[in-house]
Amino acid sequence: MDCVTAREAISATLDGEEPGVEPAELDQHVSGCPDCAAWRERAAEVTRFARLAPAVDVPDVTERALAGFRPSRRAQWRTGLRWALAVTALCQLGVVAGQFLISDPAHGTGHLLNETAAFNLAVGVALLWVAARPGRARSQWPLLLTLSAALVLLSVVDVVQGHVTWHRLGTHLPLLAGALLTVLLGAAERGSPWPGGRGDERRRWFAGTGPDTERAERSEGSREEYQPPAARRAA
Repeated sequence: MDCVTAREAISATLDGEEPGVEPAELDQHVSGCPDCAAWRERAAEVTRFARLAPAVDVPDVTERALAGFRPSRRAQWRTGLRWALAVTALCQLGVVAGQFLISDPAHGTGHLLNETAAFNLAVGVALLWVAARPGRARSQWPLLLTLSAALVLLSVVDVVQGHVTWHRLGTHLPLLAGALLTVLLGAAERGSPWPGGRGDERRRWFAGTGPDTERAERSEGSREEYQPPAARRAA
């Protein structure tokens, strides 16, 4: 038995682990090796000191730790936008209900009424979907911004020509507010990749080629090179 194997076995014994060698063989080596005998004495002394050392008073860092988990202002802002968007979506769905419950010539009749109701229902569902999945807010920008711009332009023309009432214009407010909130929520989510983008795939693709992976591979290699006494003895 060499000194390296003996000292590893001594260390394992002091830690209450399986030394991987026969105790009699280990004692025989230590009794004939002054260096290993002295090393065992020093290791035993260090082990006793570590086990008998008094516990050190540790300051209470609970408050500081919990402070790190409190939501940031950005997170609070995002939460507020999501709730506001959810309320706006419900208002938009209320417009749909009003089209059927309140008889108003401005809503149209027959198939025209069904078309506008389906349009408003789709917008309300889209706003609810964005409120539930804020990371997808930007995917609704083209639709909502186009609708809002066209609606504002046509409403101005109708107001100038006197073809629309203010009550009818008021039913467009949930859509305009929802579009604005969706833009703000999408801007608050600017750290996430564009919906349908390949950012996540790129990160997964390059995850195996970074320096951290190389260090992990070297660490794995070093663990494979090292073998405890029991493994070397079995080999």
